[in-house]
Amino acid sequence: MTTTGIWRALTPTEKVYADKEIYVGYTVRASGRLDLDALRTAYAAVCRAHPHLASRLGTDEHGLVVVDAGALPEVQVHDGDPDHPLTGVTLGQDRFLSGLNVVRDGDEASVTLVNHHCVADADHSLAVFARLWSCYTDTVEGVPFDLPRHRYPMPLEVVLGDRGFQVNNPVVRSPGAAVEPSPDLRVLVRHVAQLRLTEAQTTALAEFGRRHGVTLNGLLSAAILLVEAKTRDIPLTDLVLRFTVNLRNRVTPHITPTEGTNIVGGGRFMVPPGTTPTPVAIARVVGDQLRTGLATGAIQRSLLDMVDLVNHQNPGEVPQEPPHPRHVVISLTNWGRIPPMRTPTALTLTNFQSTSHIRESPAHFTAARGYVASTFTGRLGIDLAFPEKTAEQTQRVDDLHELLVGLVEHA
Repeated sequence: MTTTGIWRALTPTEKVYADKEIYVGYTVRASGRLDLDALRTAYAAVCRAHPHLASRLGTDEHGLVVVDAGALPEVQVHDGDPDHPLTGVTLGQDRFLSGLNVVRDGDEASVTLVNHHCVADADHSLAVFARLWSCYTDTVEGVPFDLPRHRYPMPLEVVLGDRGFQVNNPVVRSPGAAVEPSPDLRVLVRHVAQLRLTEAQTTALAEFGRRHGVTLNGLLSAAILLVEAKTRDIPLTDLVLRFTVNLRNRVTPHITPTEGTNIVGGGRFMVPPGTTPTPVAIARVVGDQLRTGLATGAIQRSLLDMVDLVNHQNPGEVPQEPPHPRHVVISLTNWGRIPPMRTPTALTLTNFQSTSHIRESPAHFTAARGYVASTFTGRLGIDLAFPEKTAEQTQRVDDLHELLVGLVEHA
């Protein structure tokens, strides 16, 4: 194919998200008058300002490359239940790497920005989403705006390489790589159950953590581990917590949200034998291990090391010992504070949640579970995604709510 319109090849840390066509959705619940024309204007503006949102995947001699799609993605609008925010959505990495989906029911609607994970992680996508709502508000109120055009964001390999980390060849050498995932994979849109604390409960929980010298993230990690151990009726020491860390403020110099595609690392935490099974004790150990991982660079390098191992780029390196067969892996991603999203007086954003659209092997559907934490308008929320809605999922969320609220009520 011609190189016209090709921006660059995907790097290994980006390609991992193309193999299963992973899109992540960022959903707000809107109440009031939603002006669809203004929404289309705003989405077009952010796609022009951030051209990778109007891109697709193609191939050249390097394998998968990001290509100008030749058009802007359109807002998709459907009538239905806003509690199912990806209803009717059409996505495909050979067409567009971004989408905006609206599901309406009278004056209630869900509005979801869906970005392919190979071009934007959560911090990146949420910054774009906030700009979209700012443009929407200006359009409704008749205020002119002019967003500057941003360059294509940098991959993790470049960000870390520029900051002194050892990085292998960042280009994926796989001639003839397919744009479409394996035909054996099926689209999985998971059901999300959510708990959201009140603003007062969120403040009280953060203050509880400060009094005991632990972070809110540590308390959430501990609570999830305790609930999972209780629900599964297994020892805490049989659980492995896999967590994601936003690295933008963990490297020097820092980078802004939209300067990079996926600027994240990760870690694996296990409760050491002998740890007191309380939220504070577990949270303290989580915090200690996180600080150690950042100090040694292990967390910053974690995604690089993972793809190096998968791609056999370090054939002399001894692979890490796999988890013991009895270990159960639990995933937690904490998006932190959702940036403020400005709206006109006729529209109110009442809630936020995560969602996803991924191609997965049906044999792995039952294992496709995970937690996402965020704080929206001062209220802490935890999303638990399951392949489908179940009583087991609901019970976990109820138990988490009881544990977290109990910490501050009985402090």
